[in-house]
Amino acid sequence: MSADDSPAARTCLITGANSGIGKEAARRLVRDGARVILVCRSRERGEAARRELETGAEGPSPELVVGDLERFESVREAAAEAARRAPRLDALVANAGVYRAQREITPEGLERTMAVNHVGHFLLVGLLLDRVVDAAGRIVVVSSEAHRAGRLRRRPLEEILRGEGDYSGWQAYADSKLANLLFAFELGRRLEGTGVGVSALHPGTLATSIWNRNRDVPSLIARVAKPFMGSPERGGERVARLVTDPDLAEEPGVYFSGDERSRASEDVYDRDLAEELWEVTDRVTGTASGA
Repeated sequence: MSADDSPAARTCLITGANSGIGKEAARRLVRDGARVILVCRSRERGEAARRELETGAEGPSPELVVGDLERFESVREAAAEAARRAPRLDALVANAGVYRAQREITPEGLERTMAVNHVGHFLLVGLLLDRVVDAAGRIVVVSSEAHRAGRLRRRPLEEILRGEGDYSGWQAYADSKLANLLFAFELGRRLEGTGVGVSALHPGTLATSIWNRNRDVPSLIARVAKPFMGSPERGGERVARLVTDPDLAEEPGVYFSGDERSRASEDVYDRDLAEELWEVTDRVTGTASGA
């Protein structure tokens, strides 16, 4: 972490910060006095969230950067705007996530769940990595225990990124969450010695809106179970803790399930798979990652 480790000294960027876990993490950080940059797909929803969070800010007002993680051009524009505003980033939280029951394809030809949850974040982190390294900051990747159902060896990785073959919305989501963890751990290895801490977490089984747009069985079960799930506020607190905990300042890669350190699935520790996913994602985005 940066030399001045007080919350008020931090500049933090959070994707998907207009709702759910991202918004609650931002709320916690702005209440601590941090400068928070919200990266949101919708200007209207992002601005509404920014105004709401502003009322509780103890330091600088939160700022909005519009960026759609499923479109590379939009990711590059958002990264350029964030870099212009913040010459250093003490924390970058890769939080935004979607679930699509039906196969949908982005303008770049990628399956939408994988594009938003993994590929877009890979590109954004790569474009802003020098800002985090300069601050000896932190990168926090929001994953899920669903990663344990990921199966990235079943087909060539580029075919999985493009959603080719038999499509299952749940499988695509699980694959994207496994990709999140492979990316986080490989990034941590590549950044060893820089002072940058990289952590990932399953924030809990929470009552968020990610399942609301779908009519498949997992989504229907999730909606029925919402009264028994944890709150987005709890997930936001867990994310914020990984940003601020001094014990995680230079961890090269650690996974939390809820509040506890946890061992991820064995695939997460497959160095060959991690390196292959890195190389394929780098090639698909057409931009060197910088790490």
